Amino acid sequence: MNIKQALQSSTENLESHNIPSATLDAEVLLLEVLNENKLNLKNTKENDEEILSPTLQNDNKKLNRSWLYTHDYYKLSAKEKELFNNFINQRIKNKPVAYIINRKEFFGYDFFVNENVLIPRPETELIVEEVLKIINNKKDLKNKFNLIDVGTGSGCIVISILNELQKNKKRKTLNQSVAIDISSKAIEVAKINATKYNIEKNIKFINEDLKKEINQKSFLDSNNFIITANLPYISNSNYKNLSSNVKDYEPELALVSGKDGLDDIKNLLSSISNIKLKLNQKIYLLLEADPHQIIDIKKRTKEYFKDAKIKIINDFSEKERIIIVEIKQ
Repeated sequence: MNIKQALQSSTENLESHNIPSATLDAEVLLLEVLNENKLNLKNTKENDEEILSPTLQNDNKKLNRSWLYTHDYYKLSAKEKELFNNFINQRIKNKPVAYIINRKEFFGYDFFVNENVLIPRPETELIVEEVLKIINNKKDLKNKFNLIDVGTGSGCIVISILNELQKNKKRKTLNQSVAIDISSKAIEVAKINATKYNIEKNIKFINEDLKKEINQKSFLDSNNFIITANLPYISNSNYKNLSSNVKDYEPELALVSGKDGLDDIKNLLSSISNIKLKLNQKIYLLLEADPHQIIDIKKRTKEYFKDAKIKIINDFSEKERIIIVEIKQ
């Protein structure tokens, strides 16, 4: 079986099981197989070896979708065929592609994921963008920040922020970075991703909630706080109606938050209200939520912080998604 045949048969198989984006899924899964096994040049046409060799001999360069269609005659080895069929069978059962290949791209970075953490979503990248804007704000450049990522999961938010600051030589703008999650298994995943980018020593990982951490002296001595939180925000009733690829595979602990889906966000606001701010200290809180919850969250925020500035960021579908709260004494 060559690439063309493999893609055609697998796409038809996925479509017959009502799998959305069947073609794209087949391409991604086949590329994972080929990149994982580094391809066997003996299976390619002899007169094409000169074209293929430069791409395949570079261990740091991965094959892409274009390569699949320009080399669709490539014959899969028995090992590659077996692994690809295994991947397709998992996808037929609605297992998300990210969990099959154990990785997901977020903010241009590759993250390890498994069923102990949520799959990073594109809309969550907006939190990273807004944090970088806050840090780069000329008014606050003289101050250092404590970055606290609550419900860190895979660590995609805090790690992406640190990677971007490192790339722009602004890592020193952070006093410390903390990743918090009540799931010890999620913390393990976040540590794997931090190690991948050689920043594990730059992040303090905590397997508990925020309440204990805010009493630490090093936390309180910072000029400003940036608290990011992509917490569970699905209600108990809505959880029952989720698609099987989410409900059957992604961790319920990271999805569901009580009757109205706001239990975790309420607890976070309560915890932050206990921080005793000094003169000129600020807290920037960035939350992701369901568009239907925004009004309620704004109301509850004002109950805790009556003078807080609140800004709403729309997602890519022009729905209200990210809440930015600026709190000061």
